[in-house]
Amino acid sequence: MHDHKVTSEFIETMLESRGTGIARDLKLNLRRLIEESSLTPQESTLALLACATAVDHRSLVSHSRERLVALEFSTEQIQEGAEVAALMGMLNYYYRFKHMLDKDEEYKTAGLRMTSMARPALGKELFEMLAFAVSVINGCENCVKAHENVLRESGVSVDKVHDLARLAAVVNGLKVLEYAA
Repeated sequence: MHDHKVTSEFIETMLESRGTGIARDLKLNLRRLIEESSLTPQESTLALLACATAVDHRSLVSHSRERLVALEFSTEQIQEGAEVAALMGMLNYYYRFKHMLDKDEEYKTAGLRMTSMARPALGKELFEMLAFAVSVINGCENCVKAHENVLRESGVSVDKVHDLARLAAVVNGLKVLEYAA
C-alpha cells in the first residue's frame, strides 16, 4: 500500500519555507491530487514523475522515483515513466508546429520515430495517461485531444482524465514557484 504520509511529508518539507497563500494553495492542491483523487497511487506517482520531468522539477522527480521503487515498479518502467516527457516533448512541439500552420496537405507525415509507443513497458493505458498529462503541460491541443480520446475509449473515467490534467497544472505551477523565490 502506498504510504501517503511519506508524500505529504515531502510536500510539506519542499514548501516549508514558503508561507505565502499561493504556495499554500499549490501545496494543498498537490496533496489532494496525490492522496484523494480518482488516481491510484501508482497512477498519480507515475504522472508526478512524468510531469516533474517535463518541467525539470528535480526534487519532485527524485521523490517520484523513490516512491515508484517502493511501489515495486521495475527500473525499466520508472525510466520509461520519466522518458515519456522527452518523447512527448518532441511530439508536442512538432504537432503544435503543424497546428499553427494549418497546412496538413503540405506536411503530411511527422517522419519522427515513435515506435516506443507501440509496446510500452508500463502498458498502453498508463503510457497514454502520462502522454496526456505531459501534453497538457506542453500545451499541444491536438495531442491533448488525441490522448484524451484514447483514454476515454479505453474506459478511463473522466474523473481520472481531469485529475491528470489538474496534476499537470499543479506541477507546472510548482516549477514556476521555484523561480519566484
